[in-house]
Amino acid sequence: MTIKNKIRLSNILMLVIPLAVTMAAVLLGRCSLIGNYWHSIEAMYQDENGIRSAQSLIYTYQKELWEINWGDRAERDRAAGEIRQSDTMYYLEKKLTKMGYYFQVSKNGTVLYSNISDRDMEIAVKTAGDALFTAKSLTASLDHASVLKNTFVHEEKEFSIIAINNGRERCQVESYFQTYIVKYVGILLAVFLGITMMVNGILSWWVSKSVLVPLKKLSQGTRQIREGNLDVEIDYHKNDEFYQVCQDFEKMRAYLKESVRQRVENENRRKEMINGVSHDLRTPLTSIGGYVDGLIEGIADTPQKEERYLKAIKRRAGDLERLVNSLSDYNRLENGQAKYHMERGDLKVFFEQYLSAYKEEAGQNHVEICLEAPDRAYPLLFDGSEMKRVVDNLFTNTIRYRTNIPSKVWIRISKKQQQDRIRIEFQDDGPGVFEECLPRLFDMFYRTDEARSQSGRGSGIGLAVVKEIITAHKGEVRAENRNGLTIIMELPAMAERGQKISGKEASDFGESTDH
Repeated sequence: MTIKNKIRLSNILMLVIPLAVTMAAVLLGRCSLIGNYWHSIEAMYQDENGIRSAQSLIYTYQKELWEINWGDRAERDRAAGEIRQSDTMYYLEKKLTKMGYYFQVSKNGTVLYSNISDRDMEIAVKTAGDALFTAKSLTASLDHASVLKNTFVHEEKEFSIIAINNGRERCQVESYFQTYIVKYVGILLAVFLGITMMVNGILSWWVSKSVLVPLKKLSQGTRQIREGNLDVEIDYHKNDEFYQVCQDFEKMRAYLKESVRQRVENENRRKEMINGVSHDLRTPLTSIGGYVDGLIEGIADTPQKEERYLKAIKRRAGDLERLVNSLSDYNRLENGQAKYHMERGDLKVFFEQYLSAYKEEAGQNHVEICLEAPDRAYPLLFDGSEMKRVVDNLFTNTIRYRTNIPSKVWIRISKKQQQDRIRIEFQDDGPGVFEECLPRLFDMFYRTDEARSQSGRGSGIGLAVVKEIITAHKGEVRAENRNGLTIIMELPAMAERGQKISGKEASDFGESTDH
């Protein structure tokens, strides 16, 4: 059963069941001792000759009497005829006759119309006495005969009507209670049920609409998602319970869309990684194979050539070993298997010590390094060995892609006071990269087209390792073009010695943290 029908049925049953139980209780009561009280109530409105019913009819049709023009005799004769011709008065005469009553209409003491016989008038006088002519209103009965008289005034005219039941005729006695009260109660009950059904239909339509509309939107949304369309949105903004359901559906859709995007992106990265690994393995292996063939075929026919070939094979084998180690390091970092030993240190001191140790190698590679750190100290929690790996990879990247020899590198350290972060800028004077390549520069095995065309320009792993290490330090890294390539790293600063370390800092970094 649909929700709409369930709502409609529940509303109907909500009214029908109490009514049915009430009616059953009434019927049960009539069949039990309580029924005696019912019959007593009905008996109050019922008598053998129907006096109350006749009296009620006469009072009901009194207006008909003064609306007839009772003028001269000719008009009175016409009016007498109109009593029979008028539907309302005809109904009165027929109804009273059916009940055994004959009546007489008088105006200011003058008889206007009468269907009472002399014998019936004698019975009326015998029953009511002189009061029949002197009283304004009366109700009298004797034996089986009964007399009614009603007098009323309209526009200074006095009208009276006398009704007589001689008691000799067998007449139909009606129960006022059954004829009128029960009938009107039945009509009211029917009207009540009709209004109830109408209101029930309107409310059921309104409630079902408020339920079915969002359900229809959700159904359409799920069908679109099943068909692969993750861009469809649920446009529902009413402030009800379904609004939260639709909002949750939207969050689920956005999550699925992001998951699909990530999956496609990861699949593309996997393909690029396979292509990159294949390319970087193929180049040294091809070179090694060429040198080995030269040795086997005797091309290296002198000891000097053999030594040169063997050194070349060793160099290419070293390239393969470095590539495998880089892959192993990246896999360890990306899968959270690396162990970071976080210690409080001064980043300025770290770079000074690093550059002092790297001075001789920098000279051999014709690299001039300039360190700019204006503040006294830059306290930071970091893993010294992993941070050294970051700087090593940045220097290696600069040397591989530079176009000027000698080349120059600027290392700038600064504090972002409002955000409690330390900013490190590593800038070289190389050619930089295209702007569209900057967002992907830290992806695994990503290299620009120019770099791909030159096999000696690296594997595309170094900057990916840099990103993983900086991210593990709760930092961020990005690249910009500034007369060369600039790598910008931002790390959360620590309080200087003598200052209290916040609870958040202590929870973010430990003296030894496994990742």
